[in-house]
Amino acid sequence: MTTLNFLSLILFFTFLASYVLKLVILNRKNNIQANVLGKGKKITTIKSTEWFVKIATLLWGATWFLMSIAEPYLVNLLGRHYNLPVVNYIGVGIVSIGCAVFILAMAAMSTSWRVGIDKSTTTRLVTRGVYKISRNAAFVGFDLMFAGLYLMYPSWLTLVILVLNVAAIHLLILQEEKHLRLVFGEEYRSYSSRTPRYL
Repeated sequence: MTTLNFLSLILFFTFLASYVLKLVILNRKNNIQANVLGKGKKITTIKSTEWFVKIATLLWGATWFLMSIAEPYLVNLLGRHYNLPVVNYIGVGIVSIGCAVFILAMAAMSTSWRVGIDKSTTTRLVTRGVYKISRNAAFVGFDLMFAGLYLMYPSWLTLVILVLNVAAIHLLILQEEKHLRLVFGEEYRSYSSRTPRYL
């Protein structure tokens, strides 16, 4: 296993462990089912967007893991856009930053964190921590990880996964922002006016 693949695998498990740990903590400590992606009674546009996100991110995660453990075989199969180790390691750095932003976003959200749009419970609007910089800090973290994966393993597959996931996340953000405007009204509009959607 190369250093690049080893670092990629560590980052993959860091992301996965933090994500699963947050879900478990919310469930056990607060009795909150935080993963509502594609679940519950929702209008068709929200449900279909959430399923799009679910499928796209599953493909991203599977590709990231497989590239980390079987890159030489997959490169033979898929080819590579370029072979520039410095760019590959810049990708590691970008994934690291994305993972850190995602973890900071989960921490800032505390018990308000959800995967998907939660129509069944009311949370509070979080505007502290990384959410002072971005209304969608967790999604910025994801976008950085999608881009970093392409830079680490540049191929048509990772490029398609990058484009697919950025599009899916953007559509989910649009749906989530509609939901937040309905739930929080003027508080959310005021927050939106002073905080950018991304950065």
